[in-house]
Amino acid sequence: MISGPATIVLVRHAEPAGGADPGLAPAGRKRAELLAFMFQDAHITAVFTSDLRRTKETAQPLAAKFSLVPGVLSGLDPVAHSNRVLAISSGVAVVVGHTNTVPQLIAALGVRESVQIAETEFDRMFVVSRREDGASVLSLRYRL
Repeated sequence: MISGPATIVLVRHAEPAGGADPGLAPAGRKRAELLAFMFQDAHITAVFTSDLRRTKETAQPLAAKFSLVPGVLSGLDPVAHSNRVLAISSGVAVVVGHTNTVPQLIAALGVRESVQIAETEFDRMFVVSRREDGASVLSLRYRL
């Protein structure tokens, strides 16, 4: 039996407004609500964000639905981030990240397939399934 969550969902943050540490634009708020709706029956046990506002606001509706306080994955260390996510005892974890953190975290979780996210893509979702013999990723999109 593997330790930690068997399923980890990773998404890029929703559409940001402008500025140095922007919150979400109206389309981004809609996408964050859509994310919460999509996972309402998924028994999410943990939510993680970066320390930037746009990831926190993307995760907020989902975390609220499950009465969870998101953990913050600070910095750019994918191994430290994967250790933190895998410390969750079981269930389904959701990570809201960035174009430069989601692909690296997927690799750190043991997925051999490389993934990329373009700067203009806010609808990317990756479902990492972990098993005794390794990990695989399912690449999805969730459009408004």
